[in-house]
Amino acid sequence: MITVASVAAAAAARLRDAGLPPSDARQDAAVLARGVLGWTLADWLSQSHQPAPAGFPSTFDALVARRAAREPVAYLLGEKEFYGRRFEVTADTLIPRPETEGLVEITLLWIRRRVATRPGPISLVDVGTGTGCIAITLALECAPVRMQLTATDISAAALAVATANASRLNAPAIDFRLGHLLAKAALPIDVVVSNPPYVSRLDRDAMQDDVLRYEPARALFGGDSGLDVIAELIPEARRAIAPGGVLLMEVGVGQADRVTAWLESAGFVAPEQHPDLQGIARVVVGHAPVSAAWPGL
Repeated sequence: MITVASVAAAAAARLRDAGLPPSDARQDAAVLARGVLGWTLADWLSQSHQPAPAGFPSTFDALVARRAAREPVAYLLGEKEFYGRRFEVTADTLIPRPETEGLVEITLLWIRRRVATRPGPISLVDVGTGTGCIAITLALECAPVRMQLTATDISAAALAVATANASRLNAPAIDFRLGHLLAKAALPIDVVVSNPPYVSRLDRDAMQDDVLRYEPARALFGGDSGLDVIAELIPEARRAIAPGGVLLMEVGVGQADRVTAWLESAGFVAPEQHPDLQGIARVVVGHAPVSAAWPGL
């Protein structure tokens, strides 16, 4: 009897032979099988030893072949979980990652503290929104808070995905804007949050094929240093952020100290660095002085 589990086991062996680590091969095969069948993890545990449904092996095999060529699982299934919600992803968008959930957590903490000490509406701009996972998650998690949310991206195709995600997840209104950095969002702004491109072009040869061959280059690379976009964003955000506001950015490994120095040079105060689960500083925060006048653009 050909069972779902036996088909998945054969696929895992195929992926392993294609060069994936054994644990990744097993996990990817199981996730792809569940995706094809529309099963939850509970379904898999209870039904995977049942006979494979008609048509499953051929559909599944086609996806396994693409995964063996290193196409990411998220693109194969067309979705990725982020902060407990499923977001549509396409080749036009970066795949949401766990590190970015840390950026969301820190932003939520700032918003909650702000609401507790100074009630009132909050203006927030998500720069380089991609799938919209940051802006949409913040909108949904802060639903009781009065917020003016803007999400920008230089890719019209990415904005189309973000807009569809917002609609499907029933997010409060978000102004999706096509353009660079703040994209002429209404000023002043209380919160600027961004997961900008921060990979150095010089590191291309060291990158995994899954990322380099399939994810959009302009969402990954920030010039030779990796910091070109961040270097532009910091002064623009400083001029746009209201007194007492904040800029929060995800950064690459080893970039936090340099970015912190740039924040201080631009006039941000009380900079913070927040580590990921491995203890690596991955989120950098700069605060606009409370007492200073808004500089404006």
